[in-house]
Amino acid sequence: MSKISEVVQRARAAFSSGKTRPLQFRIQQLEALRRMIKEHEKDIVGALTADLHKVRPPHPQPTARRRGTWAADEPVEKTPQTQQDECYIHSEPLGVVLIIGTWNYPFTVTIQPMVGAIAAGNAVVTKPSELSENMANLLATIIPQYLDRDLYPVINGGVPETTEMLKERYDHILYTGNTAVGKVIMMAAAKHLTPVTLELGGKNPCYVDKDCDLDIACR
Repeated sequence: MSKISEVVQRARAAFSSGKTRPLQFRIQQLEALRRMIKEHEKDIVGALTADLHKVRPPHPQPTARRRGTWAADEPVEKTPQTQQDECYIHSEPLGVVLIIGTWNYPFTVTIQPMVGAIAAGNAVVTKPSELSENMANLLATIIPQYLDRDLYPVINGGVPETTEMLKERYDHILYTGNTAVGKVIMMAAAKHLTPVTLELGGKNPCYVDKDCDLDIACR
């Protein structure tokens, strides 16, 4: 068994133990993530500057202020067939989520989906973009210092490591990047019927009408 496979299997075993199910555990992990961002803000900004040569300030701030409202059962309107029943939607964690980050927003687009996955009670395997090397190394260093190491591992590397990771089974995969890699991820996910969230590259269309300030629009 490869090292990557061991890491993924360890995350699945930790999830299967039921560790993430208590709401208090999720809140504690989110609070730890918020503390990490606050205590390492200078390091994060420094890594962003080194990788991108300009600063994109980190803004995801995980919060547990609403406590358990986002995890509570959701009441459902009764139908004639369910008048005698107690009807509600009960959300369950998926399992092990893989997040493959992007180079141009190497902090926000990696941490933001992680917040949601933790809140939902999942284990999270994170693969930062190797093109933003400073941020990738920083995340691999500081995340294990604050979060559960078995449930939320960070794996660094390039194409060979990503290829190896995609051989494993996940319960959801999130990827931001180019269409070619998106197709590879979709093929790997299809083998296990794994749902995916793909934010793929492309041009952002913009319409400039006759009433606009052209100088501002161009700028």
